[in-house]
Amino acid sequence: PTTALPPSDTPLASSSKRPQHLAHLPPILPRQPATPLPTSVPEAISLLKSQSTQSNGIYVIARLFSRTFLLHPRDIISVPKIRPIRAPGTILRLTRIQEVGSRDFAIRAPSADSKILRRHMDFDARTLPDIPSELVTCELTVLENTTTPQEIRFKLKRRKGYRKTIKARHAWTRVKVGDIVLNSGAHEGVELGAPSQ
Repeated sequence: PTTALPPSDTPLASSSKRPQHLAHLPPILPRQPATPLPTSVPEAISLLKSQSTQSNGIYVIARLFSRTFLLHPRDIISVPKIRPIRAPGTILRLTRIQEVGSRDFAIRAPSADSKILRRHMDFDARTLPDIPSELVTCELTVLENTTTPQEIRFKLKRRKGYRKTIKARHAWTRVKVGDIVLNSGAHEGVELGAPSQ
């Protein structure tokens, strides 16, 4: 159902400079001035802390088992089984954090763009530095070591007499992400700026 537009002789429509077919809508608020980007790491940390807490409104992008994970506090993820086997309750610390950010701001290390840089450079982009552990810390708690249900696959070649049954179970470790703690301090090799959309 559609609502009828207010008559053109109403005070709202006559006093507004907007077109008559938009006169019944609330006025457009002026755009808020943009927050200037920080020039140092302590300023960036203060901006991140102003929009988040240790357990809410913050995220990290980290490398774990040759994969990139977007992690928030209290997330539970499954990774290939950690060797040597860790007992439930064991605390692990992330060492390869590539980005930490909040709603509007992020601190990125050069290694966060290694996938793009590897296409245009002749050196191993994996050697680029990550965010130092003195700047941001995040711990993982081992919840359990588990396996997937047994998978059964049949291979068959017609008219060849070839039949094969493959059974497999994949081992996984489930971990829970703890609080993301930001520590202020001056560090080199960290790019400051707003996250790309």
